[in-house]
Amino acid sequence: MASQQSLPDFVQAMDAAGFLVRIKDEIRVDQIPTTLEANPTKAVLIEKIKDCEFSVLANAYSNQDMYAWAMECDRTQTGRQMVERAKSRFKWEVVDTAPCKEVILKGDDVDLTRLPLFLHHDRDGHAYTNDNLFISKHPDTGVYDWGIYRSMFRSRTEKSVDMTCTSHRQRIHAMAAAAKGQNLEVAMVIGGPILDKVSALVGVPGDTDDFEVLGGFYGAPAKMVKCETIDVLVPANAELVLECELMATEGLNFDEGPYGEFTGMYGGGMKHNYRLKVKAMTFRKNPIYQHCTIGGMHPWYTDNMLQLPAIEADLYGALRLAGIDVMEVRSPAGGLSNIAYAKIRPLGAGDAKQALGLMLTCSKQGLPKVAMVFNDDVDIWDDQAVLAAMAFRYMPDRDTVIIKDCNTMTVDPKCAEPGVSSKIGMDCTKPMGGSWNPDEFIKSAVTDLGDPPDNVTPMSEEEIAREMEAFIGAEPRAWLDILKHFHGQPYKLIYGAFGDLRHKLGRMNDAPWYRYTLSDRPFAFEAKPAALSNFDPRHVGSTTS
Repeated sequence: MASQQSLPDFVQAMDAAGFLVRIKDEIRVDQIPTTLEANPTKAVLIEKIKDCEFSVLANAYSNQDMYAWAMECDRTQTGRQMVERAKSRFKWEVVDTAPCKEVILKGDDVDLTRLPLFLHHDRDGHAYTNDNLFISKHPDTGVYDWGIYRSMFRSRTEKSVDMTCTSHRQRIHAMAAAAKGQNLEVAMVIGGPILDKVSALVGVPGDTDDFEVLGGFYGAPAKMVKCETIDVLVPANAELVLECELMATEGLNFDEGPYGEFTGMYGGGMKHNYRLKVKAMTFRKNPIYQHCTIGGMHPWYTDNMLQLPAIEADLYGALRLAGIDVMEVRSPAGGLSNIAYAKIRPLGAGDAKQALGLMLTCSKQGLPKVAMVFNDDVDIWDDQAVLAAMAFRYMPDRDTVIIKDCNTMTVDPKCAEPGVSSKIGMDCTKPMGGSWNPDEFIKSAVTDLGDPPDNVTPMSEEEIAREMEAFIGAEPRAWLDILKHFHGQPYKLIYGAFGDLRHKLGRMNDAPWYRYTLSDRPFAFEAKPAALSNFDPRHVGSTTS
């Protein structure tokens, strides 16, 4: 498994893997947004920022190929790997110091304007730090949690933080602290490798120590280091740490937002949120400031799409626990976390509907809003294969699951009530049961006869016709069987010989091949009343001569 990488080592690894674009010319901070927008599919390292000691890294976990690379697996297996690694627990270890201690600023020396702050989207309320892994302990249990939250600039020593979702564990910690009449000590880690971000988002029970889970992703204990002014530990590979007091006793009473959201639109308006006092900032010399891209003109290629593997992991884990034979889960980039597919092997007619119910409700992210389930013969990573299955394996009146009043992200502009959404599931699996003919859903494979056998003895059309009649007379044959038998003979002679015999041949009623047999009539079977089925009766004619 991967080691606990420093940010410079992570940048070098991304560069070697072909995921990184380096911008070597010095640019101004106000040029950062357009620079990032011009490189949507790669991580971007801006080496020189005018009047700033930091270089800038962004878009460094912006697509599913990056997640797969970090997890050392194929992209179809990222969610499964997250579920497996999240099962392991390694108690963390405390080290004496770390590179994030090379520069330590406390009290009046704290100055957030040293960071390369910029306005990402036109209507943003202010500049944000966005690659923020917030770390705190539950005031009652001491259990660590970390998660990604945005944080708006207020002053040199103050920030706001968005914690409006009731399921956010940092918000739960803040509420618990406020109930005791206390504020909450919070560390913000800015900058780190993909594996750390993936670990922070994986779904685990609320009483789980997130840094024990991080060790599970490394396959070894996570190295942790103490903060300078608060009783909080942070990962030793942190690049930049802001040590904060979250003013929980003041309540959610400070302006924050609006912001360009993961939807690619503005959402949520100006919110009421918590205020933070920054007590210390520590970072490595020659530091890299990491920014999390979001929204913009390519919302499916941004760091906020880290939600995709997190949702895939949540859904895959829930389906397995429910006894669904799930093979893969995909949250496609263009669905912006609100659409998910699952490939399953249904064992019974109800498995698909059960899978849809789970997919729509099990993720702690409150997503997706649209779920679809497919058989194992559909490549859910091929958008055209998905559309084809939707077109002919989904029937709206029978294959739709709708659930009202579910949790979702508060920024969905179609929600009548923020954070509350209806959800839809579409069963795109082949129907099961005696009233359905499974052969109707077999994919039409392209014929490949392979190379003709060696030393084929040439035959005349008359010789082929005689042998073909004997071949069909021995037992009924599909046309494919006949072509294989005469493979290597000129096709004109094969087709001519068949034409010579056609008046002697009829068709069997043995779906799906409807083989040719010797018969004095076209349909070599007695007509019987057709059983009710999904066949169009207009396709059935008389079988009598």
